[in-house]
Amino acid sequence: MPQSFPKSEFFIRKDANTLIQGPDSLDVLDRIVSTKINDMPDLSRRNIIFCDYNGRICDLGAIYTINGNLLVSSSNSEKEVTRRKLVDGTSWDEECEILVADEAIFRITIFPTDLEEVDDLFGVDLSDIDSDVLFEKDDYLFVKNVTKSGISIDVLVKFENLENIISLLHESPFVEMDSNGWENYRIIHGITEMCDSRGNLPDEMGLIKLVSNDKGCYPGQEIHARLESRGRKIKSLCRLIGDSPVSLGKQNVPEFGTISISTAIFSNGQALALALIKMGNSTSEFIHIEGNDYNIEIIGYP
Repeated sequence: MPQSFPKSEFFIRKDANTLIQGPDSLDVLDRIVSTKINDMPDLSRRNIIFCDYNGRICDLGAIYTINGNLLVSSSNSEKEVTRRKLVDGTSWDEECEILVADEAIFRITIFPTDLEEVDDLFGVDLSDIDSDVLFEKDDYLFVKNVTKSGISIDVLVKFENLENIISLLHESPFVEMDSNGWENYRIIHGITEMCDSRGNLPDEMGLIKLVSNDKGCYPGQEIHARLESRGRKIKSLCRLIGDSPVSLGKQNVPEFGTISISTAIFSNGQALALALIKMGNSTSEFIHIEGNDYNIEIIGYP
């Protein structure tokens, strides 16, 4: 059962937003991403991953189907490469237009302690709305995200309404989450970004649920199918928790070999980090790094 968050917060996402228009848009995108999407109904949301021909992650994102159009929110660092793939992946006889929407559409994620707070602020009751279903109210689009850690709300906002909604949130009990707060939140809840995922396999990142081997051909499908048939993974994304700061980058650790720490913060005397570790058959709950001990937790899909 999802839990509520300890305080009401919101975070303005720094995504790359791409609008895809045309009757063939869903088919074009479905050929490029590792996730099956061509069965998506209108006004819905789905997480997606882009992989290269070696089956390794080259971008992460979410897709929203909006009245026949697609909005893709993906990582800002990889936006040019991802958009080039979309353009190059469109055949000459397909109707699919790729539009940059970075300054036109924004995504704000709200972390309410109770859904009634969202109703009080926006006049929208999401309690009976299913997860990943878009709901329109006053030129905003709301979508509820239900995970093991709790319920959050994504709000898609046009540029002309951005200042209004931010002012509304600042005048409410909601507190704006800064970048350090977001890093802390996503480490605790196992949310990966490109700094963690780039060049790694989906199953290593706990993202195997976003790989659809039962759909048509896409980059990296043969590699993913081969890994699925073997039924094992070599490395796992892990959460590290300790009371001493830990350094980013590769570390040589006895018992585990070389590990790669991709995200790390130290706040209020607690260190949190995400690291790719070759766990093998190890059942150890601790890891010793630079003279300090840290708890290890293997991360699965949020």
